[in-house]
Amino acid sequence: MKKIITALLAMLLVLPAAIPLPAQAINYETSVKRGVNFRAQPSTSAYVYRMIPRGEAIHVVEKTNSYWLKIIVKDGTMGYISAQSQYTNYSGGSSSGGSSGSGSTSSKADSIISLAKSLTSKVTYKYGTRNPSRYIFDCSSFVEYVFEKNGVSLPWGTKTLQNKGKAVSKSNLKKGDLVFFSTSGSSIDHVGIYIGNGQFIHNTPSKNGISINNLNSGYWSKEYERARRVL
Repeated sequence: MKKIITALLAMLLVLPAAIPLPAQAINYETSVKRGVNFRAQPSTSAYVYRMIPRGEAIHVVEKTNSYWLKIIVKDGTMGYISAQSQYTNYSGGSSSGGSSGSGSTSSKADSIISLAKSLTSKVTYKYGTRNPSRYIFDCSSFVEYVFEKNGVSLPWGTKTLQNKGKAVSKSNLKKGDLVFFSTSGSSIDHVGIYIGNGQFIHNTPSKNGISINNLNSGYWSKEYERARRVL
């Protein structure tokens, strides 16, 4: 009996070491000093997810400008709060927002595309959702996620995303360009990432996940609207 008890105690001591830490764990390094509205976009007219209370820890992705911090809260939601010092103890600087040279741009595009492809069969689609911990995204939050993981800050939402970067013609597309579609009328409501050879990768409700499709034939060629270069 004594030997059994000793063995059980030994197992209990070992168990904690066998529990893996979550991959790509986020350090929630910033503390909220005063209740602040958590918004979907960096605008006082943007949708408010909730008020973040005093004492809650958050992760600051970047200081977008002198007015807004782009943050992630512990449930994986990304959004924006006021950058005024009265609200948090954040002391970092603003994002430079600069563009890289052509060589590094190509390399970054390859990294973004590689990450997007690696999430095939892992991601599920849900409109209006950004849940990285469970890989649940809509089309634009998926794009925002894979770019953000490669150090490129983009907004979530096709209405805002379609105006970022610069316009590029369909005949001049490069890897990493964003391609936009109108699937339900005259307004743009879907976005994907051009991966070369006339193909693009996107998170689509028709597959409930990641799909690679041809931009120049079939359904998506008819729904294509425009493209933007953000790298």
